[in-house]
This record gives sequence, structure tokens and C-alpha cells, in this order.
Amino acid sequence: MTGNGVAGSAPIPAPADAAVADPSPAVTAAPARTLLRLVRWLAYGEGEHPRWRMAILAAGFLAASALLAPILYSTNNDLDGFRWPMAEMALAGKPLLVYSVHVGPWRSDNGPLSLVPLTAVVAVINRLGLQDQLALRGEITVVAFGIFTLLMAGEGARAIEAPSAQPARRLVVVLLLLASPPLWIGMMGYGHVELPLEVWLALLSIRLARRERFASAGICFGLAALTRTTLLLAAAPLILPLLRDRRPRAAAVLCATAAATVTAGLLPFLIADSGDVLQSLVGYRSGMPTAGGSLWLLFQGAPWAGFVQHADWLLFGGAGLLLTALALWRRPDRPVPAHRQYALLTVSLVCLPLFAKSVWPYYLVEAYAFSAIWWLASPGGVVSWRLAGPLLLAADAVLLVLEPPFATGPAWVFGLASSLALAVVIGVVLWHLRAPLDEPTNRRRPSGRHRRSLPVTLNARSTGARGGT
Repeated sequence: MTGNGVAGSAPIPAPADAAVADPSPAVTAAPARTLLRLVRWLAYGEGEHPRWRMAILAAGFLAASALLAPILYSTNNDLDGFRWPMAEMALAGKPLLVYSVHVGPWRSDNGPLSLVPLTAVVAVINRLGLQDQLALRGEITVVAFGIFTLLMAGEGARAIEAPSAQPARRLVVVLLLLASPPLWIGMMGYGHVELPLEVWLALLSIRLARRERFASAGICFGLAALTRTTLLLAAAPLILPLLRDRRPRAAAVLCATAAATVTAGLLPFLIADSGDVLQSLVGYRSGMPTAGGSLWLLFQGAPWAGFVQHADWLLFGGAGLLLTALALWRRPDRPVPAHRQYALLTVSLVCLPLFAKSVWPYYLVEAYAFSAIWWLASPGGVVSWRLAGPLLLAADAVLLVLEPPFATGPAWVFGLASSLALAVVIGVVLWHLRAPLDEPTNRRRPSGRHRRSLPVTLNARSTGARGGT
């Protein structure tokens, strides 16, 4: 016998305390390797039980929402001020008079669709006797609407089309949408629980339109507009490519079904209480002041300040329409690829916080979602300059939280910084849209020897059948 072991045998393992006192790199890297394996499994798996992977991800998100809601949720927000009393009025048997709810001059300027699930949540909370606990009822509502966040993230993954439809890219889109800073700020800080419902319906409408199911796409778009009216800015990137491709019938079907859906949703409210409905959805915005986060803070007192005060919707609506038309004119792709369409949607929706007279962090939710999909749906490497889109929009949402509208102090500084970030996003996306090809820039050109051996054929297919050079 020699030492602590028998000659020729394996040495006796060291005590557990010794391993704790002198951790090896393998021990310290074990949690990181475990997390990496989990991410790889969620993205790729082994081909079996994909629904189990999604179920684990969904359960993890809902659990995280339940844990974070007591920490992040703020009371006395728009949910407490407008939407909850509107749902209570609907439960009281007056669903068509919900737009009569207001707090002084402040009103809800969103559509009525989100009141349907919200009223169901309010009924359950009232049945549990928790209606007077503002924080708890708000936290439960946010977690309940997390179901729509999951639907939104799943629809975002489906938006990644070939050749970029790798499982890893789709997983990254899901994670980016689930962790969207503008979305969390809007739901937790401002009580706008309808945001994921709106974005989910918008993404569903876009996917249906790309599959040429224009009637269904129009219905989903109309439902999304009945959730939040700001989504009307997404109409131009959906309709103008169809008109440019000489498909007026498809554009007409999409517009007609969307308009019919919005009309059917609002008509009962207009018949019952037209004054409050029109004031909330149309006239209310003209009375809002120019506030923090807005570009127009730099031009207060200018001759056009009155126009901005009462008709800023013409500015951001017109800018979205003009930039979309300009981008389509510069790059006549027929049909528009999916990633380019999401780029157009990003540009149009960024015009809202850039040109509106008052800007809130949740104004960036739609643009952030579209830019994240555009980034990962585009051919080429994931680590690219396109990443600047979602990063700048997420940072801008945090900036607007630091200096919210109507706060005292040098708000114009934050308005200028926010506007510069949004202008950079538009510039980056438009630069992408002007590129002739969406191929990786590091693709090597063939050498002269190989280039000489390439056959040169010109026919109707290669020339686009345009009847000339």
C-alpha cells in the first residue's frame, strides 16, 4: 500500500469540500452549458415533440410574467382610469355606452375590441372579490393578456419565410417579441394590455395577405384597427405593393373587408352614443398638448404650431404614406419579398412617434415588432447593421420612460434624442430597401477563369419578358 490507495488501483476521489474550495472551469461552466443546451433544444430539438418545446417556453414566459408583475406594475394608469371602468360598464349592461367614460379631458382613444377579453377578466376578478385591489387586479390582467403576447410571438416566428426560416432565427424572434421593452413598458407601466392583441392580429393579417387570402387578411386588419387605431399606418405597406403590381382587385378586397369590419364594429356604438364615440376616437387627440418625446417641442411658437396641435395625424400619416411610396418606387421588386414588406411596415409605423405631437413609449411597440422580424427575415448574417433597428427602438422606449410626457425639465432634450434615434432607424431601413440585392455582401465573385466558362443565355425568363432591353 502506498499513500491513500492500493498499488495499481485508481486514486481515491478528493472530498467534496476540496471541490468547492477549488472549483474547476468545468464546474463553473456547467450552468452556462446547461442553458446553452436548453436554448439549442428549444431551437432545434431532435425533431420530436415540438409542441412540448413550445409549451415549456410558454409556461416559462407566463411564470416570469407572474413573478415580474408585482415588481414592475404601476397603478393609476390607463387601465385603471379608462379601460377598467369601461369593462365595468359593459358588465353592468351598458356595453354601447362605454365611451362616455372619461377623466376630465382625458379619454380612451382605442377601439372597443380589447374590451371583450378584458370584460371576461374583470368578471372573474369581481367574482373573486379582488376588484378593489388595484395592484393585484392589474397584475392578474397583465398575466392573463400574456396569452396574446404568446400568440404574437408565435405569429412573429411564422413571419420568417425561406430562405431565412431557420429554427434558431425563429426562436430569436420569439424571444425578442416576448421580451419587447416597449411592450412591457406599455403593459406594466401604462396599463395598455391591448397591445399584444393588436400586434398579433396585425401579423396574422400580413401573413394571410402574403398567402393571397385577402378577404381574411382584411378582416384581421380591421379587427386590429378596432383594437388600436394607430395600426391604420400599416395600411399603406399592405395596399401600395398590390397597386404597384397592378392587382387592384386584391387591394380592393383587402380594403373593403377591412372597412366593413371596422364599420360593423363601431356602428352599434355610434348609433347608441355618437357624440362620445367621435370625441374619443376623432376629436380627443386635437386637445392633447405637445409634450415630451416629441420633435415639435423644438418648434413651439412657430407659425405651424397650430397645425401640429390640431392635425398631427396628417403629418405622421402622410409621412408614412410618402416614404412607403418612395421606397416602392426606388425598388420595384415584384412581388415584394417578406423582409422588405416588414421593412416598409417599420418605416411607416416609426413615423407615428417621430411626427406625433406627444409621444409615449408604447407608440414604439408595432415598429419594434416589425423591425425585429425584418432584421431576422432578411437574407445574410444575423450580426449585421440591421440589428440597429430593434436596438434603437428598444433604447428609445427606455429613454421615454426616463423623461415621460408632461414631465418638468428640459423635455426638448429628450425629444431631440428620441427623434434622432427614430430618424436613424428610418434611414437604416431605407438604405436596406434601396439595395439591389439582399444577398450577403461577403459572397465571393467568380474568378476570371470560371467567369469565362459561364454560359450566357438571354430569353424571356431571364429578361423578365419585358419585350426589350
